[in-house]
Amino acid sequence: MHIAGARMLRDDDSFDRHLPGGIQVMASVHFTPLAVARHAARLLAPAPGARVLDVGSGVGKFCLAAAAEVPGSRFIGVECRGHLVRVANHLAGDLALANVEFIHADALDLDWSGYDAFYFFNPFGEQLFDEVFVLDRTIALHPRNFVAYITRVRSRLAGARIGTRVVTYHGLGAPPPFGFELARSDRIGTDVVELWVKTRAYDQMGCW
Repeated sequence: MHIAGARMLRDDDSFDRHLPGGIQVMASVHFTPLAVARHAARLLAPAPGARVLDVGSGVGKFCLAAAAEVPGSRFIGVECRGHLVRVANHLAGDLALANVEFIHADALDLDWSGYDAFYFFNPFGEQLFDEVFVLDRTIALHPRNFVAYITRVRSRLAGARIGTRVVTYHGLGAPPPFGFELARSDRIGTDVVELWVKTRAYDQMGCW
């Protein structure tokens, strides 16, 4: 990563200055603080070679900071808003990071089986229609979507392999499914970051 890139990741204000104006004003609400991103990255990828999926990656702030923090692992962001993915890819180019990528898609259309860990910054909170949490109106918003998405995410995680790691910042929107245990709860300033690890299998009949 070159010097200009290092300056971008120096602090949150420096990062935000690289965002388009309309997005910049919402950055502190919607995008992970750099200190949280770096800490979460180390929790998600404690050993080299991990593949980490950020569900609802926005402009890519978590993935970019994480990729710089843990260069031996790969961070993939998936985001349904195409204009945010374009911003993320532009920033990744400026940072010259080889271990990060961004996908324009619905996260639930992806195959999650190839990932070792997942990062969630309350990715569906906008669906509850609280104006503070609405970044823009380019996606359909409705409270019933919140329930549907969380239900599907929990189903995906329930089928994850033993050892799968999940970090939540401001929660997932619901507790992780059975089989995940809270391994750590760390305070970063005023924020809480939780690490959950899949320790037990859970079948469709609810049996261990």
